[in-house]
Amino acid sequence: MQKKMLLSIVIPVYNVQNYLNECLDSVKNYDESQIEIILIDDGSTDKSSKICESYINNYMNTKYIRQENKGLSEARNVGIREAKGEYILFLDSDDYLYENILKKILDDLISDNLSNDIYLGRAYEFIDGEKKYKLCQIDYNLIENKSTPLDVFDKLNQDSNFWFAAWLIVIKRKFLLNNRLFFKVGIYHEDELWVPLVFMKASSIGFFNYGFYCYRKNRKDSIVSTPNIKREFDKLTIVEEFDKLNNFYNKRYDILSKRQAALIFGIILHIHEFKKNPNIKNLEEKIMKNICKLKYGKYKFVYYLIKILGIYNINKIITKFKLMN
Repeated sequence: MQKKMLLSIVIPVYNVQNYLNECLDSVKNYDESQIEIILIDDGSTDKSSKICESYINNYMNTKYIRQENKGLSEARNVGIREAKGEYILFLDSDDYLYENILKKILDDLISDNLSNDIYLGRAYEFIDGEKKYKLCQIDYNLIENKSTPLDVFDKLNQDSNFWFAAWLIVIKRKFLLNNRLFFKVGIYHEDELWVPLVFMKASSIGFFNYGFYCYRKNRKDSIVSTPNIKREFDKLTIVEEFDKLNNFYNKRYDILSKRQAALIFGIILHIHEFKKNPNIKNLEEKIMKNICKLKYGKYKFVYYLIKILGIYNINKIITKFKLMN
């Protein structure tokens, strides 16, 4: 009897020749009848394409798609459309899965009868060039009694150690497609928009209370580590998208409002990096347009201080406080 395809691992690839082998090695030893690997080469100009081609020649149930550079969101969306597994797991090509973890993920999905829309896992963080792993995120045993995915999201939203990352979620493919949970194209921080929307749509949630993902921190050539004012504008785009979601779904306005406040606070933390940027005035205006959202959650005091002292003075105070700690 043919086994059911349980898991599609979607791996967008873009100019990661120094890291790609390690990523692909982490998904080598798997049950090829139950897992498929989907590689989407997003227009790489280094040796990433050759590495992908070498890999697919040696492993069954591996798809390789090469396209013009369209960004991470569209690469993931292509992978979603190609996927055939019951569930989808996203893996960034400069990261990798924990050693021999795929069997455990499959066993847990099967033992749970594939019953939940989403499963939430944990990640190990490590510094590029080192092998010292730190297990991150809250212990999910503390929140498993929460009744709905929204209640879980509310709890996680209050924990500064939780990452709003798509690769922490193993998501049921039919649930994703039925709710059109594709990634917004053309923005950075797409996960910040996608993850809350997934929680809002999901009816059920399960937990993998162990680290299955290895996240590479401080990669020298990573776009995440390079200051870019568009990233800050995109955070504000997400803030405005949350307004639309609140109006449309009318679900627990307080939850998304707290996330909006966290995003705006994050922009204020970095605004000094763009003081000489020609678009800084536009950014300041958009911040002030949305500044009232800081009144929700733990950033309320920042809202009132900004009204008195201004954005840059608050930035200096917060930066100095962080350095002292």
